Amino acid sequence: MELTELETFMKAAGDGSRLKILQQLTEGEVCVCDLTPLVGLTQPAVSQHLKRLKEAGIVTGEKRGRWTFWSLDRLHPLHDILVGLLSRVPAPERTAADLEAAGEKGCCDA
Repeated sequence: MELTELETFMKAAGDGSRLKILQQLTEGEVCVCDLTPLVGLTQPAVSQHLKRLKEAGIVTGEKRGRWTFWSLDRLHPLHDILVGLLSRVPAPERTAADLEAAGEKGCCDA
């Protein structure tokens, strides 16, 4: 890994909103419509943050019909370090699994 790659990673992951998104993604893949209520941002804001994370190679999206499901890119050289760091902070209050259990899944209905 080059220093510039590390810089790109740190800049992308070093935003509070993006850290909340990454924390949700440690629980598994999530659609934008479910991330929105979990991180307290609008859908366009979540999409912009995911775009930045994707450009840095930290997340990957899988299209299923009209929807894209996002997950951490396990092939990123710093994946394990990121997951380890995120495991040291308190877990999010709610996760996508909580939304599903409460019947509050978003528009993707996956």
